[in-house]
Amino acid sequence: MAQSRNVDVVGIGSCTVDYFAIVPRLLGPEEKINAERLEVHAGGVTANNLTQVARLGAPAGWLGLIGDDDNGRIIQEAFRADSMDLGGIEIVNGERSSLTWIPVDAAGERCIYMFPNVTGKITAHQVNGRFAQHIQKAKHFHTEASQLPIVPVREAMKVAQAAGVRVVFDLDVAPSFFAQSNLGSEQELSAALQLVDVLKPCKAAARELTGAADFEHMATGLLKLGPKLVAITMGGEGCLIASADKMVHVPAFRPNVVDTTGAGDAFMGGLSYALLQGWDHARAGLFANACAALVCTKVGARAMAKRDEVLAFIKAKSPAGAPAF
Repeated sequence: MAQSRNVDVVGIGSCTVDYFAIVPRLLGPEEKINAERLEVHAGGVTANNLTQVARLGAPAGWLGLIGDDDNGRIIQEAFRADSMDLGGIEIVNGERSSLTWIPVDAAGERCIYMFPNVTGKITAHQVNGRFAQHIQKAKHFHTEASQLPIVPVREAMKVAQAAGVRVVFDLDVAPSFFAQSNLGSEQELSAALQLVDVLKPCKAAARELTGAADFEHMATGLLKLGPKLVAITMGGEGCLIASADKMVHVPAFRPNVVDTTGAGDAFMGGLSYALLQGWDHARAGLFANACAALVCTKVGARAMAKRDEVLAFIKAKSPAGAPAF
């Protein structure tokens, strides 16, 4: 499990194989429908974040546990295809790798059924014994609130903070959902936010944590909880990038949407890459918006663009009021 090269961005979090059922519409209870086709793609919030970073040109690698099954092999093959570092992957014999089942309708809307399996069994002891060395050598550490329990996630954040590594946190579910899923208490999640440098919350989480209804008040409230920078995606309205001294609204692109799966993950990867470049709020937000827009034009969370494609898209499609790039 030795790290084979310098890796700028690493992460611990969900890493799955996504099974997409392309369907005419999403179903309610007791309904049936014929799916149009099945597509199989590697996915997972943190693994997707890191894949986007890698496609943009920064060395990246996922850290964690996978099984010795077919899904585990799919996961590794996908990382190899993007020239990502595999030195932080631990293969556990006899265990199942993580997977998700995702129906996607004709409008690109979807729902997600998650099976964390062995990936969700990582412990704080394993973080310190097996993965800390990878975190300490990086520039950015990505993690999430979605499938993994808070205890090992918070331990990894502490390792990163002690080493001066920027902590990038994707709060992908509301605190109440996190607690109901037995991943940790809302209080533990709030405590973890004090270790975060860059926070991207889902809208439900932002509302629960701040009690605010509008995005600017959400951002202000979230900054008070500990993060140094907050990024809030606003769909067709673009995104808001906020820190203690600055708040910037960046307009959205208007792509032809095929599938919205992975848009937030691509945004997060694009934002991480932009911050590595030292870009300001406006440029970083526009670049992240472009990454998110491009992934929506194809099926699958890994339908992510490379750096030159993102820059060409920005040049051709920048919305009115967008910052110069």
